[in-house]
Amino acid sequence: MGRIPLALALSLVVAVSTRSLAQEKPVPTRPNLVEVRFGDGSVVRMTLLEANLEVQTKYGKLTIPVSDVRRVEFGLHVPHDVNQQISQSIKRLASDVYKERDGASKDLIQVGHFAFPSLQKASKSGDTEVAYRAVSVIKQISERVAPELLRLREEDVIHTAEFTIIGTITSQTLKASSPHFGKVPLKLSELRTMHMKHHGGKQDLVVDAAKYGSALDQWCDAGVVVDAGQRLVVTGEGQVDLWPQGPGQYMAAPKGYNTAGKGGQFMAGALIGRIGENGKAFFIGERFDGSIAEEGRLYLQIIPSPWNNASTGQFRVRVQTDYAALGGR
Repeated sequence: MGRIPLALALSLVVAVSTRSLAQEKPVPTRPNLVEVRFGDGSVVRMTLLEANLEVQTKYGKLTIPVSDVRRVEFGLHVPHDVNQQISQSIKRLASDVYKERDGASKDLIQVGHFAFPSLQKASKSGDTEVAYRAVSVIKQISERVAPELLRLREEDVIHTAEFTIIGTITSQTLKASSPHFGKVPLKLSELRTMHMKHHGGKQDLVVDAAKYGSALDQWCDAGVVVDAGQRLVVTGEGQVDLWPQGPGQYMAAPKGYNTAGKGGQFMAGALIGRIGENGKAFFIGERFDGSIAEEGRLYLQIIPSPWNNASTGQFRVRVQTDYAALGGR
């Protein structure tokens, strides 16, 4: 008799332990797919293995989750050893020995665009010889290097869904991997841009005509951020009443009624969208399926009645985004 309670107790302990382990098991995160453009113009799709970006700004250091980043425009990142070489060569421009000055100029020309900011500062030096040689080196580098490399800003620009951060990513490299190269460190000195290819998703929402279909400045935030080049599919169904004073007489589906709405660009009652707060409006109707050139939040609106009255009713809307083909609703 005594063994039964013991066996039962052991089974309960095992069950509780198993459940605890299941609860503690981390939820797998989706990989951060990125499209990286290098200084030579080549573009490679990779998986970024970093969870965060550490950015030094004029207001302090920020830690930005990679999942929040939409795009990065890399500024000038000078490798540590090259930076030391530039500093030494700039000092040698002031040498009393001609051979040293001449050698420093040749070394700076060899370094190329990495030396440009330091040379611009040196060109304003109070030492006439240093300023003269710096200007000469700047001219020679300008003749050899692509103009866009000379226009690189010193800070990085990190675009998120909510705001843009200007600062310097503190690391010299970013960990990434690809099927062709395996795990590789991406040197920031070699990068120009990085676009995050966020996974597609699906969002269902209701757009109410009384709130988002009675004035041209009323837009519904769909809760979806669209990447440039991403496929966007929006479907709508339902009916709105453009003249509720005479119920049922002027009903519109998402494709709109047979008369122009307020503003005259689209039919009254039509479902339209825009990307970003200042984006150009585009027609959605019952179904929109296309690639988006801009990036930003998706906003929706029902074109108001031309008779200066509030409409009633609602459209049920589904929004899907992806880089691969999407099925129907």
